[in-house]
Amino acid sequence: MAYLFRSEDMQYVRITMSRDKAEYFTKRIGSLNEGKGLIHVVDLADEATLKSETMKEYKKRIVASTQNEKRLDEIEKLMVDYNITIPDVEINDVKIARGCNAEFESKWADVERDLKINSGAVKTLQKAICRLEEERYVLQECRDNINLDALDAEVKEMKRNTGRNTDIKSPLLDADIELQGMQSDDQKFYTYICGVIPVAQQIFFTRMLYRLSRGNAFVRYLNIEDELLDPESGEYVDKSVFYIVSIGRGLSSKLAKLCDFFQAAIYTVPNRADEYDNRIREIESGVRERKTVMESSRVSVRKILRSVADDGRGSSPMANWRKTLSKEKILCETLMKTRRYLTMIRMDGWVPATDVKQIKTCVQDFDSEQPGSIAIDDIFDIESAEFKKNHGEPPTYFKTNEFTGIYQGIVNTYGVPKYKEVNPGLFTCVTFPFIFGVMYGDIGHGGALFLAALYFLYYENHFLEQQRRGEMGELMKYAFGARYALILMGFFGFYCGTIYNDFISVPLQVFDSMWVMPGNLTQTNNELLLRDDSAHYPYGIDWNWYHRKNELTFFNSLKMKMSVILGVTQMMFGISLGAFNYVHFGDYLSLYYVWIPQMLFMMCTFGYMCFMIIYKWTIDYSGEGADEPPALIQTMIKMFLSPGKIETPLYDGQGAVQVVLLLIAVATVPVMLLVKPILQNKQHEEEREQLIPDGSVAADRKSSRVGSADQIGGVSIVDDDEKKSDFEHGIVDGEVEEHEEEHSFGAEMIHSGIHTIEFVLGAVSNTASYLRLWALSLAHAQLAKVFWQKLIIEYGAEAKGGMGIVMIVATYAAWFCATFAVLMCMDLLECFLHALRLHWVEFQNKFYMAEGYLFEPFTFETDDADE
Repeated sequence: MAYLFRSEDMQYVRITMSRDKAEYFTKRIGSLNEGKGLIHVVDLADEATLKSETMKEYKKRIVASTQNEKRLDEIEKLMVDYNITIPDVEINDVKIARGCNAEFESKWADVERDLKINSGAVKTLQKAICRLEEERYVLQECRDNINLDALDAEVKEMKRNTGRNTDIKSPLLDADIELQGMQSDDQKFYTYICGVIPVAQQIFFTRMLYRLSRGNAFVRYLNIEDELLDPESGEYVDKSVFYIVSIGRGLSSKLAKLCDFFQAAIYTVPNRADEYDNRIREIESGVRERKTVMESSRVSVRKILRSVADDGRGSSPMANWRKTLSKEKILCETLMKTRRYLTMIRMDGWVPATDVKQIKTCVQDFDSEQPGSIAIDDIFDIESAEFKKNHGEPPTYFKTNEFTGIYQGIVNTYGVPKYKEVNPGLFTCVTFPFIFGVMYGDIGHGGALFLAALYFLYYENHFLEQQRRGEMGELMKYAFGARYALILMGFFGFYCGTIYNDFISVPLQVFDSMWVMPGNLTQTNNELLLRDDSAHYPYGIDWNWYHRKNELTFFNSLKMKMSVILGVTQMMFGISLGAFNYVHFGDYLSLYYVWIPQMLFMMCTFGYMCFMIIYKWTIDYSGEGADEPPALIQTMIKMFLSPGKIETPLYDGQGAVQVVLLLIAVATVPVMLLVKPILQNKQHEEEREQLIPDGSVAADRKSSRVGSADQIGGVSIVDDDEKKSDFEHGIVDGEVEEHEEEHSFGAEMIHSGIHTIEFVLGAVSNTASYLRLWALSLAHAQLAKVFWQKLIIEYGAEAKGGMGIVMIVATYAAWFCATFAVLMCMDLLECFLHALRLHWVEFQNKFYMAEGYLFEPFTFETDDADE
């Protein structure tokens, strides 16, 4: 894994080719390295190039390809509706005789038209059938529940009694319904509306009906046992038949609008009872006819979809065209990054140094096929200041695999390493799961996580196939994608659990305890005693520390100090990695006057605190006549506030040692703040004195570029940036002023001051931040303890009476659910996020600049498996 320590060596290449052969060659280099690509194409297009007719043509092709992909998406939606899948066949490019999009239009226009006609007919017929079915249910329910003869008689009686205030009681319905309080002006006629409404809308519909009619209308619902297919949404919905009886002149139109608002369909009901059966027979006949026609249309749609999904020759036209359109877009986007000349096109890019030979071979093969149409140049000094100013830094490239890729992704999410910068991803492969394990330490939970990840790895091919088919849920996709991280997280959780001797809050009695009960045990003499003075537990924590009065005090002290030691160790390791960066980039000023003071500051303060913690652990304060153990936190505070004064010494000469350490730590601050800016300013003054206005420097710079221009057929091709370099780096008074502006002493002092303050304050805050290891570990253990003691012991095992066995089963189920939801899911995510923060902030900011950008080779392959 040493290749992850720094980025792979990169080389800048320049490919110049004739305009008429550019597309052919670009397709070829995009297929190199088994389709993964080799060259990171640099965007050379300027404003004038983007406005050219060729670039406009590329844009049109991209837009057309995008629109054609959307047309394929619509067809694919139909395939999902008709349960037609694309077979697992080899996907090949479509052989195109002319333009990709023009060819697509000629091939798929008839297919789209036929699908549109037949699928449209299916939808129209389906809606008609749904409405006929709803009408049939309305007619059946109204026929069986509404007494039409009584309704006719009542209407006639109302007309005779017009003008008189009477109470109306009539057997309109089989169930007795009484209408009271109606005014005489409204008692001229009844109106009733029947239809179908979704069950979910009934309550709101009833309320709005009452408010709209002011009590002059009421509604009754008759439930339909079967779910009905909704004509608009195409989904099965629970619906019921409704009928509204109302009095008044202007309510009918208002009620119709109300029904439309609540998605209630209104159907006409016959006035005579003998007309119901005739209409129901007509509906059933119409449904049968439409279903026959609809099935015929469905068969046609399926036939067309099967032909585009599989042509019967081991190929899929749908998949092939989708890939072809995708390649068309990528090709045009890549060609838009090139620099165009009268007859030539220039493509610049970055290639891994180990793969330059493969690119050259590809160019030579193409040149042998098309003589004089292409040339390549890779003679560039990418480390020179002039090159970096014109072309920038190389991209960062790491060769990762499935295991290291996920940890490199964690680092890249924070920021991509600068080219040749020390890569935190190499160390994150171990430190990240270990830090997680410190917080999540439990033999049971860590072991379960490890086994779950092992299951993912054992059946990896099965899950990958499931993911490819799109049958994997969102949460499962995330869990499976993190399988290589989860297996180490589970392992270190298990490992730290063995050190804590914690198995789901129950200690394991693997070895004999070093603590024994006293022989004369009394109420006051009840403390455990060591077997002998040299007794020690073989591995981990003695199980007798659990379930004691001082259990929490002991674990708080142990885990807090352990967290500080681990945190300071990781931060000092991060500072140490900074030295590799300074040496590699030749920044020896930062190495001597920044890195060494930082290391001394950490060692003299928090490194010394870790030394005292470990040294204190080696001293036995339990014997008779032993000194009182010192409080280390108070010792560290008084080290800064009262240098040399020690109330409870830890070792001889402690006061003098702490004064020396304090003086060193204080002395490092002005060194970090002042020395580097002063020396840099001195260097800049010396460089400024060398900038004399006699043109000699300009002449040297110009002569250094002679012969570096690319030549194709005797024609010199010079980068526009290089033509401007004389003006941008002039050696007259303007350059001197620019030089002074870029290297202002005040700006350097501000920059140094910010970094010095950030480091000194960060040393304190970052050390305190590592106490989250203690807090999360303690919280995890206490939650597991509460779940076990309350659910399994108190409510389960200690339950009395005949319900004991039932309570044990019930509480075990409750404990399992609580453990899985809270500890295996929520707490796992919490520990993951805290480990992420400790790496991003506390560890990486000690050496990591994260100012790079990823190497993204030009390729036609699109990897959607992990997206």
